[in-house]
Amino acid sequence: MEVLEGTRHSTDPRRRLAPLRAARALGILLLVCGAACARPSPAPDPGSLVVGIESGPITFDPRVLTDQASWRVADVVFNGLVRKGERGELAPDLAASVETADARVWRCRLREGVRFHDGRPLTSRDVAFTFRSLLAEGFVSSKQEPLRVVERIETPGPDDVVFHLREPYASFPSQLLLGILPEGTTPEEARSRPVGTGPYRLVDYRPDDRVVLERWEGHFGPPAALPRLVYRIVPDATTRALELLRGSVHLVVNALPPDVLPRLASSPGLAVTVRPGANYAYLCFNLRDPVLGKRDVRRALALALDRPALVHGLWRDTVEETETLLPPGHWARAGDLPPLRRDLAEARRLLDRAGFADPGDGRPRLTLSYKTSTDEMALLQATAVAEQWREAGVETRIRSSDFAVFYQDVVRGSFQLFSLRWQGIVDPDHYRDVFHSGAVPPRGWNRGFFSDPLVDAWIAQARRTADRELRRELYGLLQRRVAEELPYLSLYTARNVAVHDARLSGLEEIPQTGDFTFLPRLHRR
Repeated sequence: MEVLEGTRHSTDPRRRLAPLRAARALGILLLVCGAACARPSPAPDPGSLVVGIESGPITFDPRVLTDQASWRVADVVFNGLVRKGERGELAPDLAASVETADARVWRCRLREGVRFHDGRPLTSRDVAFTFRSLLAEGFVSSKQEPLRVVERIETPGPDDVVFHLREPYASFPSQLLLGILPEGTTPEEARSRPVGTGPYRLVDYRPDDRVVLERWEGHFGPPAALPRLVYRIVPDATTRALELLRGSVHLVVNALPPDVLPRLASSPGLAVTVRPGANYAYLCFNLRDPVLGKRDVRRALALALDRPALVHGLWRDTVEETETLLPPGHWARAGDLPPLRRDLAEARRLLDRAGFADPGDGRPRLTLSYKTSTDEMALLQATAVAEQWREAGVETRIRSSDFAVFYQDVVRGSFQLFSLRWQGIVDPDHYRDVFHSGAVPPRGWNRGFFSDPLVDAWIAQARRTADRELRRELYGLLQRRVAEELPYLSLYTARNVAVHDARLSGLEEIPQTGDFTFLPRLHRR
């Protein structure tokens, strides 16, 4: 589907989005009131938690998954040697301890009494198998590249795993978040019939409909509070709101338009919980494109963007502006980056300098293709961005497709620019995965083909040192350089917004990363 931006709106940044907001809110509220009031809410199954998600998982294999839906299943099916904590810290999970003396040899001692969903005990052989199979020749995964530093893996005992690296790597524990598979798992089993150690086990998957999971009674940690977890796949935001009002969905996290939140919060039986977030939204430019490969063009687009209008007008303050992908409070975040403020005059001057002069007669200086999914908020955001860029003389054609098709275009590099979110960034070595010149797909997530010798050098140095203060300094340099070169245009950091059955408790445990690891602790009052 192709959507083109419409006519000019008011120059007042808050009013420019008002027609879009009003039309959307009116349509949703009419549907919500009409359908929800006509159907009584069913009594919820006291043993089930039904969570509405936007799309289905692409794979269940923890070695290859990168999409949000797949991660959300992995959050409750698998455990890594470590788990995400707050403010960019990591905590033990399957490993009782992770130790190193030189950032080159890392020893993990496994927790006792852990069993897989099929009853097999977890041993060091399972850990070694998971990592060795990921690194095997012919196995394709964007997670391979940061692990190529592994020289060998030793298992001196059933509860003891030792990773020997080719060089010091201070961020290596972030690679230990990988979900562990039982030894001998085939690619097909991992992809469609996963066996993990998490609090829930997969029992059924109906593509485009639902993922059904049941409590794993043999979990090494506290058992899941509710015995059954269902992910209902509901691509349409309006339908997700309706399902909440009907009571057929109990929870939706970060997947509803801000305009409907007040209406849902005031509905009997529903509540809205807002928590700090770490999900980073951005525009990615294809730097191999002859237009967007020009830094002046990228900076002009950044200066033509009115982010306060997006934050306050479109997202209704459920997000906050950012100049970096690291979330607020992160130990390595550069808090002194100057904010990019809208400056249409400078944007036009930069476009002139880049060779895109105003042709007059209302014609655009240049035309861009902006790819996104069919998610309604993604489309609304794209329309708002296109409208703002039009004032600088840039025409934007918005091309949307269902998420699987859109994501394949992103992975293949078949785009001029696109918008996505990174979810739950923990370690600043994420900069290596998305901006190092050696991390272009399939070896990483540098999908815009950014290449900068200074960035590569700082990444390499930050990876080698265990001195946190030096790492903080190096990552500060990285963040400033990326903000100058603009391979990404930072949009915002999103807060975690959960709309849920008011009888659910435990929502205060939503982690900053937005991961679904909190779901097993939810219970119904």
